[in-house]
Amino acid sequence: MTRARRMAMDAALMTGGRIGFVALWFVGVALVYRGLGADAGGVAQAGLFAMSIAVIKVVSGCITDPLDLALMRRAPGLLQHEPNAAFRLLRAAFGLRVFCAALVAGILYGFAPGLAEFLLHRTEAAPLLGVVAVAILGDMVFRATLIVLQAGERFVAFVALEGALQVMRFAGVLVLWATGTMSVEMAIGSYAASSVVAALGGLLLLPRGLLASFRTGWREVCELLHYLKWMMPGMVLAALNERLDVFLVNGFTGAEAAGLYGAMLTLALVPDLIAGCLSAVLQPRIVELHQSGHYAIAVRKFLMIAVPVCGLGMLAAIPLAEPVIGLVLGPAYLPGVTAFLWILAGTLFWLAVTPLPITLLAVVVPSRIVLVTLFQFAILLLVGLLLLPTYGIVGMAQTICAMRVTVALMVLVAGHRLAAAAVDGVATALPARRVA
Repeated sequence: MTRARRMAMDAALMTGGRIGFVALWFVGVALVYRGLGADAGGVAQAGLFAMSIAVIKVVSGCITDPLDLALMRRAPGLLQHEPNAAFRLLRAAFGLRVFCAALVAGILYGFAPGLAEFLLHRTEAAPLLGVVAVAILGDMVFRATLIVLQAGERFVAFVALEGALQVMRFAGVLVLWATGTMSVEMAIGSYAASSVVAALGGLLLLPRGLLASFRTGWREVCELLHYLKWMMPGMVLAALNERLDVFLVNGFTGAEAAGLYGAMLTLALVPDLIAGCLSAVLQPRIVELHQSGHYAIAVRKFLMIAVPVCGLGMLAAIPLAEPVIGLVLGPAYLPGVTAFLWILAGTLFWLAVTPLPITLLAVVVPSRIVLVTLFQFAILLLVGLLLLPTYGIVGMAQTICAMRVTVALMVLVAGHRLAAAAVDGVATALPARRVA
């Protein structure tokens, strides 16, 4: 089997398998929003759920995303040629995850009342932050197992493990529906339990040599920290960017608006599943595409397919948005249709343009990701603060759309220039041909 064909098969497996399984979680989240929206607390309870998930994703993303990228720079090659060195590097990353998770858990438990008032605007929600801490820990350990499978290009095991997690999450939501115990606390508790169980099960899929010893070294830790000094600021901002809109909506317009916005965001970001799948496949191979000079060709082929498909998807969404939202989430969420369409437009544009260039920048020149993320943060904060007080969640949705379109074009240009510089460097290094 040729490498190109294997790459295509891996992409199909990752895209098809992960979309199918992660879609279960999106259906589960939709059921949670529908159940909470129909409860006595109305959409305000959904806002508390949206904020809890936002805290989990931001904290987990701040730690796991930069570590995953740091590992993907060296771990795939080391696993093939120097497995013992790869195992030491992976153990060092795991140790950093555990240290950070313990630190976060201590902060959440120790300052729960104040953080509940600051983040959730409800002091009585302090016990919920303890459940959030467990969910963060479970997410971190689960991602630590996934990255080993990804680095080793064991995509079947990767999809199976993530599938098990999403099946457990979905089953937990169904149990809450069947027993009539749907609440914010129970929904987040089910999320946390699924992550912990999947993380423990994932340990069985790891190479025996990795678990044979806990031995690592300061050299590996320092290597990771050296890379993280560039990536950590950018990835922290990136994680915050993903949920900053929810925090702003909750802070300026209240929990009910945050619940409405969070539900629209969940549906509108479904295409991001595809982008995430493509990135997972591309990360181990983007350096090869870059060094071989094939990056520009791959981008052109991708754009020729992705741009028309995403454009047609947006056109289809305009008439279907209202009936689908009413059917999936319930009539309480229909005021959010306009916001949904704005967010979806930005999401589809991002999917059509960025999977290859954003992966190239993150792996080859991570320092530039910091600049990209700073620009994202500036647009979200400044434009969001300008539009949100006047236009509510629609203004926030327009901000998301403008940010994604602008940054996607910036990333596309930056990736093209980086690839062109590499090709020019190779051409310069080649000896001149002798003319007869």
